[in-house]
Amino acid sequence: MNSRLIFFFTLIFGLFSCEEDNKVVDPIHEFVSFKGENRINLNENANSLKAYPLVVQLHAFEPYKEDIELSLEISGNNTVEDIDFTVFPADVLKIPAGKLVSDTLYIKTIDNEDGTTDARSFDIRIKSINKENINIGFGLAEPKNAGITINILDDECSEPISIFNSTALSNTLDWGGGDVIKPATGTVVNNTVKITGDLIDYSAFSSAAVTITLTPEIEGSTKGSATFGEQAAGTDNDGYEYKFIQVGEGSYDTCSKTIQIEYDIYYAEGADWTYWYSVSNVFSVQ
Repeated sequence: MNSRLIFFFTLIFGLFSCEEDNKVVDPIHEFVSFKGENRINLNENANSLKAYPLVVQLHAFEPYKEDIELSLEISGNNTVEDIDFTVFPADVLKIPAGKLVSDTLYIKTIDNEDGTTDARSFDIRIKSINKENINIGFGLAEPKNAGITINILDDECSEPISIFNSTALSNTLDWGGGDVIKPATGTVVNNTVKITGDLIDYSAFSSAAVTITLTPEIEGSTKGSATFGEQAAGTDNDGYEYKFIQVGEGSYDTCSKTIQIEYDIYYAEGADWTYWYSVSNVFSVQ
């Protein structure tokens, strides 16, 4: 064969070989993750009778021809398995062959007689998987739903914020000279409570009012933040106009039947506001 033809075919073969070597192979990513929200609330009493179902989703082009086994890891926050909750199965969950969804994981609470004001929860995580190249959690950069958090809402302590409504409150306040107890009254509208009374231990101003917003720390919780920001407090018997400016974030707890806030007191002098003193208040249902 002509040497020039040999060189030509060799060159063409080399070009095709280089093209094959440089071709980018796009990897196929598959994932397993818990289906649904990554944080749920369970009621201690209701979910002791009715289990909460949970499944794991396989994100893949098609199901596997054999079972996939997932090992689980459970950790508690102020909770202990078999004392506060049960998980079945508790160690291994299976995605059956030909399926993209696992068998059901059943979660139940245990209804204890003792109430608590401490937050209680537990986490269930996918610890490992018996198949290579399947990622735990959905997504590569920030995998989602590799685990789920379950909050237990204590039914022994389930009073709504309406306990502060039309109720005689004990107002324990301190402006630097020690605790002083004064009467107050609460009126609840939706998620706010308007408290009226001697809020600053000042006899000439015994009918001041402040409207506080109560926000639960999680949906259904019996405690959370108590805030009002800055509010006009009205004019007292000495003729001065006052306002309260909240310091920090207050709190409420319907279990202990208390609202706690702290604020600075200002009075108006012409067009200017002058700081007077600060006070902390704990309003409790009598």
